[in-house]
Amino acid sequence: MFDFLYQQSLLRAVHKVWILSDLQQGNPENTRRCLSSGIEDFHLLGCPAEQIWYLGDAVEGADPEHLKAMCALQEKAFGDLSIPLCYATGNHDYDYSRAHREQAPWMPFYEMVRDHPGWHTAAHCDDFYFRWQLGSCPVYFLCDHIAPDNSWCVTHSAVRWGQEAYPYTQQNAQQLRSLMALETQPLITCAHYGFSGCNRDHALMDNLLPLPATARIHFYGHSHIGDFVWGKKDVYRRICWVDWHDIPQIDVSSFENIRGEHCRSVFFHLYEDGNMGIFFRNHDTHRFTEAYFPARENCPEGWSEKRFK
Repeated sequence: MFDFLYQQSLLRAVHKVWILSDLQQGNPENTRRCLSSGIEDFHLLGCPAEQIWYLGDAVEGADPEHLKAMCALQEKAFGDLSIPLCYATGNHDYDYSRAHREQAPWMPFYEMVRDHPGWHTAAHCDDFYFRWQLGSCPVYFLCDHIAPDNSWCVTHSAVRWGQEAYPYTQQNAQQLRSLMALETQPLITCAHYGFSGCNRDHALMDNLLPLPATARIHFYGHSHIGDFVWGKKDVYRRICWVDWHDIPQIDVSSFENIRGEHCRSVFFHLYEDGNMGIFFRNHDTHRFTEAYFPARENCPEGWSEKRFK
């Protein structure tokens, strides 16, 4: 049934996106194996996406040679697809910088994406978001970020060090929310983390609440499906809602089967009438495990506006 729904969806979708996160491996051989599983399955499906959204934690650890090898493997694999890629950083992108706080930050995967032609991420390491477009829909990628001199850093949706030097305030979050509220088309948000109501960390993300009425859906990673150590009671929860909002949050993780249960990702379809389709894929078994079609229109801001005043 899921394959049938997916094939029918392909005929109707005007935009198709492959969304993944959390390949994160400290061992390049594990990276190679899990990456191959996902890429081979993507080819098996006929490379059915016009964009790739990668939601953080492409690498792990502080070994420079391992980090370079993992970056090279992924640049080659995703580059060979010749598809635009958007990357929102996650906590493990900053492992080296955390281990070497006396140095200027080094985030090799972020820097590789930033410099790769046709790929997109935050323009500067201290930017906390960047805007993209899927057809007429604006897409806001919310990113972890770090000072150019490594004096402060945000990961796990919190200031991890340098709280006294952190330059952004609630006013900055409100300015971004006001900018998002000006969008007239259905709004999509993506990040390594979810908002309140998600499976794991959300503290700084919640500074953007309440989300504007045009916000339709949020995609995130970080909480590896099948990872009991961190997932705990939400270890298998793939769909949840932003607290006090009629906005679904989709956990797309993880693109590895060591911490996570399988090499997983999500295919996202946008239809001409504004509806959306989400298809959960298990790359190890080459099958779709679930399909979800969110409501075309969410409830208006109303109650969430009152709740956050």
